[in-house]
Amino acid sequence: MPDAPPPPTPDPAPATAPAVAPAAAAELPVFRLDRAFIWRQVKVNIVAIVSVIVALTGLGYNTWRNEHTERNRNTRIAAFETLKSLGEAQIIVEYAHFKKNRQLGDPLQGVGRAMYIRDLAGVLPPPAPEYAEQLWVAWRDNADKVENDTDAMIAITDEIQRLRLAVLEILEELH
Repeated sequence: MPDAPPPPTPDPAPATAPAVAPAAAAELPVFRLDRAFIWRQVKVNIVAIVSVIVALTGLGYNTWRNEHTERNRNTRIAAFETLKSLGEAQIIVEYAHFKKNRQLGDPLQGVGRAMYIRDLAGVLPPPAPEYAEQLWVAWRDNADKVENDTDAMIAITDEIQRLRLAVLEILEELH
């Protein structure tokens, strides 16, 4: 059997790496912001810059539009619900005053309806909350007299009509 080659001898201990001397301040690259450098960077990165501007503008507009749409939606829903309740309140007043029907013209139902209208109008822009408060005061002060007193019926009906017209105007102004 032929003799096998002798195993390789391990490398002697690696030589220590030469110590790196700290670079002198004069050897560091100087970074200057001059106009030529900035202009060159703008030219090289113009697509990225424009993309960021377009993205931020689109995000801002989209956020504004979503909030505007939500505000209009809330106003529209509250306005239609207010109009519906105003119609029901007017029916209560008319049954109470003209028909003297305590079942369909119960002033206590009208008080509850007036409170509901006042709460709904709080979501609407001015002057609806103020007019709803005036309706509530008129109803509170005249509910017990509405069956027999024409002035009490007119006071409540006038406030219903004023709020109705204000709500219709608010709906027309939505866009």
